[in-house]
Amino acid sequence: MKKILLPITLLVLVMAAPSRADIIYSLIARGDLAEARDSLYRASTALLRDGNRLFYLSLLEPSADKSAQLMEAALNASVAAAYREEIYFRLAQYYFLRGDLKKLEQTVIDYRALWEAGKYRGEMFRISVLVDETVQAHESAVRQADRYLLEYSEGHLAQWGIIDKARVMQGYNKPIGAHKLLRKLSREKSGPGVPQALYMLASRAIENKQTDDAVFYYNILREGYPNAVGLDALVEKMADLSAPDTDDAAAEKLTGTFYSIQVGVFSKKENAKRQAKIFSRYDQKVDIKTKTISNKKYRVVYIGRFQTYDAALKFKKMLEASHNEVFQVVAR
Repeated sequence: MKKILLPITLLVLVMAAPSRADIIYSLIARGDLAEARDSLYRASTALLRDGNRLFYLSLLEPSADKSAQLMEAALNASVAAAYREEIYFRLAQYYFLRGDLKKLEQTVIDYRALWEAGKYRGEMFRISVLVDETVQAHESAVRQADRYLLEYSEGHLAQWGIIDKARVMQGYNKPIGAHKLLRKLSREKSGPGVPQALYMLASRAIENKQTDDAVFYYNILREGYPNAVGLDALVEKMADLSAPDTDDAAAEKLTGTFYSIQVGVFSKKENAKRQAKIFSRYDQKVDIKTKTISNKKYRVVYIGRFQTYDAALKFKKMLEASHNEVFQVVAR
């Protein structure tokens, strides 16, 4: 009996051991490129399919053009099925960046025909929307975005679909519908689409010279996602809004009993307190007030109580220079 068990045990161990190909791919995925390169060159051609070797070389190639050429060659060789699917996805990304819409469209069509329930189905669906958007086929892009949202109606994938649809609608001169989608998404507790929505709302408010809205969405984005890509870009865009319109300034002077600088809007009380503490080093009164916006409570931090608008404006400019942020003078 022991003689029979020993060969079976060895067979199971051999079957369970990862292949050389799997090891190389894992090394690349982990970022151990030098070790992956060494392992690839040490592997005999008998242990690796020609297509797989070409695919690994493409992943290790720093030049995007050369990498794409290697992937295209791998498709014409005996590359593993799992890698073939990934190649289609990576080539679709490459063709988009190169602006080769003809190859991109064909790659998306081929992928969706070959892998109806593929690993990258959602991503390729979104790329298809992007193709229509790029060639300004907005009606088709909106229809595709709607079909995507029917299929992916929950979670992170749904959030990306909402971002895509809102972006297409903005380009299709339907800003009201886009705004509704983005505002609803911006109120979600978490997810990759939330900071995107806040950024898009702030950007559109800046384009429309809606200073209050721009600063509001910027503050909410900065609070919830302090490392978000685009915060610095928003500050630069809002610099032009920092100088008040003459009519707006005149209205503030007429209606205000005193003037303060709004230095933050926060959804969490502790964040508002932290901001207030930062600005408490100035010899000016700091207030935290609660405001309800769209049935949600926010804490607004103010500093200063100036009798004239010009004095508040002068202090605001000093704060902006010190903190590299954009603030507002408000009448209270």
